Amino acid sequence: MNILDRYLIRDAAAAWAAVAIVLLAIMLSTRFAFFLALSAKGDLPPGLLFNVVALSSLRYLVLLLPVSLLLGVMLSLGRLYKDNEVAALTGCGVSLREFYRPYVVFGVVLATFTATLAFQISPWAARQADYLLKDAKRLVQYTPFESGRFKPLSDGQAVFYTSEVSGDGTRLGQVLAFVEEKGGTTLITAQSGTQRIDPDNGERQILLLSGQRARVAAGDLATERTDFGAFSTRITPPDFEFSSGSRAIRPSRSLIDSADPKDRAELHWRIAAPVSALVLLLLAVPLGYLAPRQGRYSKLVWGILAYLAYSNLLSLGQTWLAKGTLPPVVGLWWVHGLFLGLAAVLIWRRDRV
Repeated sequence: MNILDRYLIRDAAAAWAAVAIVLLAIMLSTRFAFFLALSAKGDLPPGLLFNVVALSSLRYLVLLLPVSLLLGVMLSLGRLYKDNEVAALTGCGVSLREFYRPYVVFGVVLATFTATLAFQISPWAARQADYLLKDAKRLVQYTPFESGRFKPLSDGQAVFYTSEVSGDGTRLGQVLAFVEEKGGTTLITAQSGTQRIDPDNGERQILLLSGQRARVAAGDLATERTDFGAFSTRITPPDFEFSSGSRAIRPSRSLIDSADPKDRAELHWRIAAPVSALVLLLLAVPLGYLAPRQGRYSKLVWGILAYLAYSNLLSLGQTWLAKGTLPPVVGLWWVHGLFLGLAAVLIWRRDRV
């Protein structure tokens, strides 16, 4: 690579990185608000919040790379045209093909990275995030104590209440527990208590101090009442078996080996990510051209409209594939071919001029 190639790639990479960071920040802010609401409701432990958000960033990076490449290259070309650097280069004998070559190299590198994300990293990150969310939901369902709230467990067969939970979750205030069992009903009150959580399986060892235990047998009006200094019990969540019907988290190999139209549609969607990055790059090159005295950002609206049309047609094609309307051999290639033809026409017209 010569000095010119390195200069153009460095300029395009800087513009792409800026656009990608802004788009990713916007996307993650909306997802962070969603996960923060789950955490506020108690469905997601605060300690897992940033882990889930980080895994989500890998998923959404696949969607953002093609459009950020399109806008980044257009911004880079717009600056070069606006500062008359392209005119100086062509005046020195640099052809348009030599001028476009570094952008194609940069696009191939990003498309390769996008393919790795789409086929390997993104499904793995989606599985990890889904696993963390479902496991956390299971553990939260079997968390008996929340400060100042009545917490039902086992479909309402047990209800727990504590006036206060310490910051580390080990010390409890006044405790009230109502447990409906096969042989009767038990009511437990205690002045204080402690709990210890097994990090491996989520089992809770609870010790209640200075309380009373009252039990009423089924069909008997007599109440059995016991005072205790210490009363211990355990709450063990059921074993967690992870399962999900989402095709977005399945390994790519299972999609390749499947004949299900919905699996084939998901496979073509993953293929579309790196292919669309290359096609959008080829569109960005002619769309980035600016005439004299034309605003640097005047062509961005055309790039955004092209991306919206491209992505909507891809979504429509995926729906048709999943329903069996389109044969798998056609896939989403007709969408790529349509926009590749458009890019070829625009490049030909620009090269002629």
